[in-house]
Amino acid sequence: MSQFSELIPRGVIVSCQLEPTEPLHTPQHCALFAQAAEAGGAAGVRAEGVANIQEIRATTRIPLIGCLRDSYSDGWMLVTPDMNAVERLMRVGVDVVALDATLRPRPNGHDGIRFLAEVRKRFPDLLILADISTFEEGVRAADVGASALSTVLCGRTKETYEQSLLASPNLDLIYRLATTVRAPVLAEGFIWSTSDAASAIESGAYGAVVGGAITRPRVLTQLFVNAVESCRVR
Repeated sequence: MSQFSELIPRGVIVSCQLEPTEPLHTPQHCALFAQAAEAGGAAGVRAEGVANIQEIRATTRIPLIGCLRDSYSDGWMLVTPDMNAVERLMRVGVDVVALDATLRPRPNGHDGIRFLAEVRKRFPDLLILADISTFEEGVRAADVGASALSTVLCGRTKETYEQSLLASPNLDLIYRLATTVRAPVLAEGFIWSTSDAASAIESGAYGAVVGGAITRPRVLTQLFVNAVESCRVR
């Protein structure tokens, strides 16, 4: 089985996963963000959705991590829901498949760790990025064959939602995982500044996955607007 580190070097990975509410949410714009990431020296890109992935695959050469989004019965996001989704991602040519490896029960009743193990058994050479939300999930995902771990779901599950209120990466989780498992640990989620990314690397992350701080001008505009309006109040 090829190693994640042989494909993607240490550094910055740009997440081009734009929300449907974003004005730039089109395959062409996703691909342009990916091209800009490549030109800027990114080690790889992450993308969601078949059409977006196909456009990025056709226009960039750097490693591509792909996923398909769905949702749990309670509305929380589910990343790459089933084996059919994995096979679709493989057919469109992603280099790494990202999937939800949390302990939440999927629609079929299996949790993410069991699903990851099934994917590993069926595709022994596939590079799998396990999206996790807790330390236990990360350790178990590594044990059943994850090629790398991402902390992207810490703050994006009902059980870890409080982390999202801090609007910063969970450095303690990154450190604990990086010093416990052999698989590379990617810091992903709530990285809004260069100092956030640097702190994640200093905490032991193999790489920093940066999304909204690069690819969401609407959100960035809102941050500046809020800062200016707070000054007016004073």
